[in-house]
Amino acid sequence: MARKRRDPPPAPKPQDVEAWLRQHPEKMVHCPYQPGELVLSKAACAKRHMRANDPKYANIGAESFSLFVIKMNLIPCRECEIGARLAHSLFPEAA
Repeated sequence: MARKRRDPPPAPKPQDVEAWLRQHPEKMVHCPYQPGELVLSKAACAKRHMRANDPKYANIGAESFSLFVIKMNLIPCRECEIGARLAHSLFPEAA
């Protein structure tokens, strides 16, 4: 039996995103360490901190370019106090 093709959900309109962000500021954090005034969810910030401190991301070596880019983007997250605090509060079993 063939699967029915599902169309992707419609992308939110920019004004919808801005309205949601205004209504839920407590769910987001402004990152002082990433360029471009990055705003991300508190859970995403905590996960970036945990991933940055995962041993497999600790050393930068002769890996593929895409893995190198991921590791370089996580460097500011390693010592981030905001990410550490969020990781301990949101994911206590992993922190």
